[in-house]
Formats: sequence, C-alpha cells, structure tokens
Amino acid sequence: MFIDNNVDEVSSANSFSNSVYKTIYLSLKDNINNFYFLTFLGFMGRACLLINANIIGIWVDKLCVNNAICENRNSYFKNYTFDQFFTLLLFLSFIGFALSLYFRFNISKIGTLSTAKIYDETTYRVSRFPIHFFDTNQFGKIITRFSSDYSAITRMSGGPLAEVLSLIFDLVLFCLLILLASPYFFPVLLFLVGLNFYLYKKNKFLIRKERRQLNIYRAPTITHFSETIQGAKVIKVYGKENVFTNKFNEKLKEFIFQRFRTLNLVSFFSLKMSFLNIAIFFITGALGAFLMKFYYISLGSLIVVLTFILMTSSSVQVFFEWLALIEEALTGIERLDSYLKMNLEEGNFLPIEAQFNNGKKNYSSNHLRNVANPLNGLKNAKLTVKNLSLRYFDHTPIILKDISFDVEAGEKIGIIGKTGSGKSSLINAIFYLYPFLNGKITINNYEPILNENKIVLDNYISLKDFRSSLSLISQEPILFSGTLRDNLILDKNISDDEIFEVTKKLGLRKVFSSGKKILDTEMKENGGNFSLGEKQLLCMTRCLLQNRPIVLMDEATSSIDPYSEELLVNATNQFLHGKTQIIVAHQLSTVEKCDRILWLDSGKIIQFTSPEIVLKAFKNFEDTKFN
Repeated sequence: MFIDNNVDEVSSANSFSNSVYKTIYLSLKDNINNFYFLTFLGFMGRACLLINANIIGIWVDKLCVNNAICENRNSYFKNYTFDQFFTLLLFLSFIGFALSLYFRFNISKIGTLSTAKIYDETTYRVSRFPIHFFDTNQFGKIITRFSSDYSAITRMSGGPLAEVLSLIFDLVLFCLLILLASPYFFPVLLFLVGLNFYLYKKNKFLIRKERRQLNIYRAPTITHFSETIQGAKVIKVYGKENVFTNKFNEKLKEFIFQRFRTLNLVSFFSLKMSFLNIAIFFITGALGAFLMKFYYISLGSLIVVLTFILMTSSSVQVFFEWLALIEEALTGIERLDSYLKMNLEEGNFLPIEAQFNNGKKNYSSNHLRNVANPLNGLKNAKLTVKNLSLRYFDHTPIILKDISFDVEAGEKIGIIGKTGSGKSSLINAIFYLYPFLNGKITINNYEPILNENKIVLDNYISLKDFRSSLSLISQEPILFSGTLRDNLILDKNISDDEIFEVTKKLGLRKVFSSGKKILDTEMKENGGNFSLGEKQLLCMTRCLLQNRPIVLMDEATSSIDPYSEELLVNATNQFLHGKTQIIVAHQLSTVEKCDRILWLDSGKIIQFTSPEIVLKAFKNFEDTKFN
C-alpha cells in the first residue's frame, strides 16, 4: 500500500474558502425561506423580552419621588397606571417567550437536517470513491472526518445554532435600546464591541490554526490504534507489544500536547475578554454617575443602560467564545467539503437528488439505463480482455502489459504465475476497480459506462450492472455487520430453503444445526462468531446464491481444511456447472481440471492453452530457474 500523508489534508489556510459557505447554503437551500422567517420571529421574540427593561426604566422614573433625577421624558407612558405597566410587561414577556421558544425549536430542527444532508452525501460519495483513495489515505484520517469533524458540526447545528443567533439578536437590540434609553452611552457600547472584536481578530487565526492541527494530530493516533487491533495476533506472536505501545504513546502525547495547547489558547482568550469587559463596565458606571449628577439622564435610564451594558459585556464575551466553536465547526465542514469536491470513481454518477454538485452532471438511475440489464439472468457469459494495460499509481511500474484474451461462455479457466505476476491485479481490472492505462474488458460485448459521453450508446451498460454480472470469492473472507441472512442474500430475494440447500452441500451442517433461527444471528465484528474456514465457506455460499453468469475465485480454498475443500469442489462442480469460471491458483492442483490455463509472468501472457501444455511448461520453467 502506498501512503501519501499529504493527500487531502486541509490545514494551512487562514480563512475559509467560498466553497465552505456555498456548502452551508446548499444544505439550507430547501429550508431557506423558513430559515429567514424563523430568524425574523426570533428577532421579534428577543425584542419583546429585552424592551421590558426600557419599560421598567420608564416605570421607575414614574414612581421616583425625586423629580430632578427622575424626569419622565416619555409622554406616551405618562398616564399609565400600575396595572397597565404590569399587564404590558406580562403581555410582552409571554409573546417574547412564545416566539423565542418557537424559533429555537424550529431553527434547531433546520440546523440538524442541514447537517444530516452534509453527512449523508459525504458518506454516499466516499463509498463511491476510487479504490486508490483508500490506498493513499490513512484509515484514521477518514475516520476522523466522520467522527470528530462531524461532531464539531453537530455541536453547532442544533440548540447552539439557535443560541448564537439569539446572541446576535441581543447585540443588535442592545444597540437600539441603549440609543432609545440614552444616546450618551452609544459610543461606550461601540467601544466595548470594537475592543472585543479587535481581541477576537488578534486571536482567531491562531486559534483556527491550532484547532486544525488538533484534528491532524488525532488521525495518526486512530490509525495506529486500528492497525494494532487488526494485527494483535502477529504482535503477540513476535512479542512486540512494547514497541507498539511505545509508538502509540508517542502519538498520543503529541495529540494531548496539541489539545492542551489549543485549550490553553482558548481559555486565555476568554480570560482577556473578561478583564476587558469588567473594566468597561466600571467606566460606564462612572460616566453614568457623572451624567446623572448634571441631569443629562434620569435614574431609570441609567438603570436600563447599566443593565444593557452589563448584558452586552457578557453577551459579547459569550458570542466570541461561541464564535471560536463556530470556527471549529467551519473547520469540520471544510474538511468534509474537501470530500464533497472530490471526483467519484469512473462509472459512478451523482444521483439526481444530490445537493452538493461539484460541476458534474447529476443522473437518475433511469437516465443511466432505460432498459433492463441485458446480462441479468444469464447462465453464463463471454468475457473479453483487449489490449489491457494497468498500473496503480503514476509513479509505480506497469502491472499488466497490453494483454488480450477471451474466456468463452461456460468456459472454466485457471490463472497461474509467480507472486507479483499480476494475477490478483487482473481480478481487480475485471471489476474495473482501477482506471486502465489503455484497453478494455467486455462481457458479451457490453462495456461499462465510465463517462457521460457513453450513456446513450447501446453497447454500454452501467458499471453497477456490469459488476452485478460478476461474483467473487476472495482469498480473505469478508462478513459484514447485520444478521447472517443479510450477509448471505445481500440484495436478492432468496428463500431460507435455498440457503439451507447450498450450505448443506458445502459442509456447513454443523453451523446450521439449530435450524433456520441461526439465520437471524447477529454477526460479531469481522464475523467473530465463526472460524476462518467457516467464514470462507459462508462467503462461498453467498457467491453461489447470487447465481451470476461469471464467477471469479482468488485462491478460495486457502483457509479451509482438505475435507471441506473436497466438499467445496464437489459443490462448485454442481452449482457452477455451465457458468463461466476464472480461478486464480497458488496451488497448481487447483486448476488441473480447467478447460484452459492462463500463465502470467511480469504482467504478460506467456501461454494460454490446455492444462497439460501450460502446467508442464510452467513446471519446467520454474525447475530451470532453481537448477
């Protein structure tokens, strides 16, 4: 595997690209009108609640006995009684709470739905990325995108989104209501907001950088831990526990150091804002006492202003702290957005309902193919490889070198060759897992659609239909989470009786001795309920149940005992009789009964003829090398 640690790691920019904001807009697009309407309702709700302070200030001036400092300059409320003030405050409070509650609930819902859209489409795209993406990206890096990065987004998409918007409403309303109470304090308010903004600007790029570094340091830790778990047996056999533990501790220390560095930076930023806001509040109090002494403002107005200045100080500090979390969420969106902008595997197209278009045209499944799959239901099919050349990466050698051959419908061929000759690469090529340098592979003269220009041509079918005509029994058995039934039938409608018929002939009577209820057994991780040999036989069962015209086996008997191998051979002879079979063999006895054998060496075809001729020549060639 070739690993490029610099692939797709977003870390260096000091600002977010327009693509990030476009992604946010597209995620909100279906609910954008509701979003604007709810924003208006939320603003009016906060206005109803906050304007109560101004009304209470007017009420205080009306009740004050010292007319010199309590002059009521608002003639509208001049004749209001106690009951009228109380009723007005009660009414505004009720309306404010109702609107705010409605706003918070629905805006949180919209935020959650928008986040789900980003996550779902990112997952859809990643599952359709080219195989080389997974070859060149660390497992931990991919997992980090869907764990910590996504968590950072979800932390801001629900209730916190409503909280941030409410803080913005409050700051706007504080400016308006302080102007309404006494315009003398408006410069103080602007000074307060300006200083906090300056402090934020001085720190935001550093905080953003440290948060990005934190995400980068997290991925290697996850990758190393995953590799250690997967290779636990080998590590124990060779007694290398301490080596892997020490390496993990080194990576963990780097991550923890970066985490403390980030937290300390954020905490110090918050502390600086607190000291700044306390100082401004004392300045406001002193200014208010001076203005009231010379009768520029009333007592009620001073109370309102001090209340709002105190609330503004607190809100500004909280807002900029929230803004730091928004930065973290935007970093998460930025990293997921980098996946949204990547090209899918050739032959995979965005569905018509895709929200985040990367410049490629969207297609519905009907658009891709207006007729049924012509390969569906065939007993066998002809496979043609023509002038095929393949290499995995630009900087690596060519693995398959201009090879051409035909496998007739119903023919059984074997593929032999030394390690590194290109046997498994040929299997990968038949499934179109990697782009070809040149050449093509067809089934019954049908070629998969790999670009938009070939969608309307008659001799092309979708990549999904092409692959659905192929079955693979690989060297390494793969079982998925879910029930045993889900693993065996996949997307086909297969009865339990059909499953039992195949499993019995493959020698799995012991596994299925408890009857049909075993099919509802939940699979443990990596099929931990079963032995390696049983897992291989279950994978073979899955292949036989799919009943596809072409079956490929890559050393399928390597994990089972001789008795089970004999059962498998007999079962495959029965179930696969008449189907097109391609068998990659590491033991020559596996392919002795094939119709023809393809001998590969260094990516070239040496011979492709009867087993007697090829096996004899192959043995002589190998004997010559060692003698």
